[in-house]
Amino acid sequence: MRDTDGPFGKYISQMYRLLQARLNEKISPYSIRITQYSILRYLYKHDGTNQERIASDLKIDKALCSREVRKLEAAGFVARKRDENDSRKFLVRLTEKAWSLERELVDIGNQLNDCVLAGFSPEEEERAYRIAKRVITNLGRTDVMEDGSDKRNRPGSRA
Repeated sequence: MRDTDGPFGKYISQMYRLLQARLNEKISPYSIRITQYSILRYLYKHDGTNQERIASDLKIDKALCSREVRKLEAAGFVARKRDENDSRKFLVRLTEKAWSLERELVDIGNQLNDCVLAGFSPEEEERAYRIAKRVITNLGRTDVMEDGSDKRNRPGSRA
């Protein structure tokens, strides 16, 4: 029996909602939404990437990525260009407008991260990241049973 006051997912959900609200508050002056912000942050490190790769790396739906990139294009943050090697794909490049806001937008993310980890020792920060990555890995696995047990450790299992 776990000594908690609710399921683990409750805390993940609360953290997610609080992070979303705080981030929305910080980026609203730039007239962008959270998914668009994530795409811009990704492109600051991977400018010229195709939309399919952006969606895959950010773990977002391809249709959502396409819609948000089109909105960023309409707002003048990115330019899309057909991939010369594969005409079915679009390469997404940041415009001068987006590059001029890089420092400000990256700082927003860094400040939010600092807020999340306020009061943590370096060891606690490292542990928090390790635990978060492990939760993500566990949720992505198909060999974990609903009860949390590992299918691989069950007699007769082939997982």
